[in-house]
Amino acid sequence: MICLRGLVVEWRLPRINRVDYYYFLLKTTFAVHLMEDMRLKSILMLLSLIIIGLACESEITREGDELFNSGKYQEAVEAYSEYLKTRPKDIKTIYNRGRAYEELGQVEKARADFIKVLDIDENNLNANLSMGKYWYNKKEFDRAINFFDKVILVDGRVADAYLLKGRSYHQKGEFEDAMENYNQAINFDNRNGEAFLYRGALRVALNQKRNACRDLNRAKALGSQEANAAIAKHCQ
Repeated sequence: MICLRGLVVEWRLPRINRVDYYYFLLKTTFAVHLMEDMRLKSILMLLSLIIIGLACESEITREGDELFNSGKYQEAVEAYSEYLKTRPKDIKTIYNRGRAYEELGQVEKARADFIKVLDIDENNLNANLSMGKYWYNKKEFDRAINFFDKVILVDGRVADAYLLKGRSYHQKGEFEDAMENYNQAINFDNRNGEAFLYRGALRVALNQKRNACRDLNRAKALGSQEANAAIAKHCQ
């Protein structure tokens, strides 16, 4: 309705014949479906590009793992570094690169990568264990023990953490604590040849010859090459 000089005038839409109406409706429906189809195609194309990108990245890190397992540590470092250009906070790749540096004898670069991992995830078991080994090799045994304790706090079943903690105490001359941790390592992994080897060596130092030789022979049976010399020296 329109008011014009006091008069009320009714305003109507122009008439549209039925054929024009259905033609208009058909065009509108087609346009909507076309837009939806184009949108769907765009989404599918984007997903395809993402999948291809992820596959390429996965191939790079898989290549790094294969190179590492083949002993080609420098090439592994390069592959991991390439992957980290696009995924700079990928924990697994940072840690694996650190391990590759470690195998190359570049221990400070390895340490830097282990610290990067811990900056992202302070409870990472592998990185804490590796940092403990780093300090053990530096003969900083108290620092080493702190990292092994972090591993045990997160997961108290990691036999290597007890073994390396025991070795740290062994080096410090704290034999009771060393024995306790060797025992724990064996409790959680009774096929750990190193744990039997070092517990045997500790028992030699404590003049427990029978038990020492039992441990050393067990270590030998589990594949420890170092046990042979110890048996020849102490168990004949």
